[in-house]
Amino acid sequence: MDTTINTPNKKINIDDSWNRVSNNLRIQIGDDLYNSWFARMEVHGFENGTLTLSLPTLFLKSWIKSRYSEKLTEIWKQEVSEVNHIELRVRNHGEKTKSSANDNDSSLPGLQNTIMLDNTDENSLINTSSPLDRRYTFSNYVVGRSNALAHAASMRVSQPQKNIPVEFNPLYIHGPVGTGKTHLLNAIAWESRARHPERKVLFLSAVRFMSSFVEAVKSKDTISFKKLFADVDLLLIDDMQFLQGKSVQQEFCHIFNALDTSKHQIVIAGDSAPSKLEMLDDRMRSRLSGGLVAQIGPTDFDIRRGILEKKLSQTLRGNTRIEISPSVLDFLARRIQSSGRELEGAMNRIIAAHSLNKRPITVEEAALSIQDLISEEQNRQIMIEDVLRTISGHFNVTKQDILSSRRHKTIVYPRQIGMYLAKVLTTRSLPEIGRKFGGRDHTTVLHAVRKIEKLIKTNPSIRESITTLENSLKE
Repeated sequence: MDTTINTPNKKINIDDSWNRVSNNLRIQIGDDLYNSWFARMEVHGFENGTLTLSLPTLFLKSWIKSRYSEKLTEIWKQEVSEVNHIELRVRNHGEKTKSSANDNDSSLPGLQNTIMLDNTDENSLINTSSPLDRRYTFSNYVVGRSNALAHAASMRVSQPQKNIPVEFNPLYIHGPVGTGKTHLLNAIAWESRARHPERKVLFLSAVRFMSSFVEAVKSKDTISFKKLFADVDLLLIDDMQFLQGKSVQQEFCHIFNALDTSKHQIVIAGDSAPSKLEMLDDRMRSRLSGGLVAQIGPTDFDIRRGILEKKLSQTLRGNTRIEISPSVLDFLARRIQSSGRELEGAMNRIIAAHSLNKRPITVEEAALSIQDLISEEQNRQIMIEDVLRTISGHFNVTKQDILSSRRHKTIVYPRQIGMYLAKVLTTRSLPEIGRKFGGRDHTTVLHAVRKIEKLIKTNPSIRESITTLENSLKE
């Protein structure tokens, strides 16, 4: 393939342009989505304003076309203004691509991003275009109440004892985006390899499994696909929610049953509990629920603070002249609530700004550096954690009591007022408020809001008390 795009005014190197476009795309949608959908996209050609991009499977082409075509076109036009239209096509089986031209591995098509660890050195990683992330180890994982069970279970499965049956199989970890599920899967793989080099570990996403199986069917080589899993001691599957297609799910079920029956460990991560994976049949959902299901809740303040401390500690190893006060870490932990990756990104940005302007890292400087990262909701300055703290102090009850299942009236009343204040003073949805108040559902929050609204209308004393609380939070 020609490596240049000829335009009326200049020649543009395709590889350089694609590198910039892909980096821009990765920044905008995040590493997880990029690796799942775009890692195997390649530039095929450019003619008369139409840029042709190729993908290995029809599934990937259809998914990207329906969800990302506008964004992809927008980013390409920013890079190459002559691009008027983007066409997606499926590469023919065996067609030479930029990546395959440099790949001498003759393993099964479609598994370019599979990680297989065996008892040899690091060079034994087959098809290492997406290697395990060395940052994602147990030592770098911040443990809190919302992820303690998932962390403990992950540690256990990574350290099996010889001649002792698998304690729980599968281990299914689920939680929102950015809460550390992929981190734990990586950590399990690294720890397992370090403790038991003889174990064969296979780590891939559900999308990789899916596209690889489709490629195997197209090439009439499903036997090789099945053999890949035959000797696996530990299978790790990420993003289970993306496993689509009846035949793909049937194949996964066969592999799952074979490994489970032979007492080989299976670890799966997804964004929903097995019971809520509607694309799976009842039998498979039941099997996934049959081991240990460990939920990871949204990151709380303590976990976010711990992530920042870890990042700061790593930074100080290379630059001891950087000084970041606890108040700055507190500010970041309260204002960046989306994910651990964004927390680290915010820290990087603050450190970069400090190195350029040479000014001390104060809360004000930090706020200026990350102002575009903070959503309108977070700029309101009132967080649900602020509500919890204020309610706890006003009614002399602990935060743990408010979040607990206790039904005593001395706990229920402050809890309901807290839910009401969270509804009127923040832009959080009812389900989000329920999760923040001990994992309750939105109907419980709605009941609390309506009850307090009624009391405000009928009881002047309660109305005055709530007004005082509102003013205290707004100060």
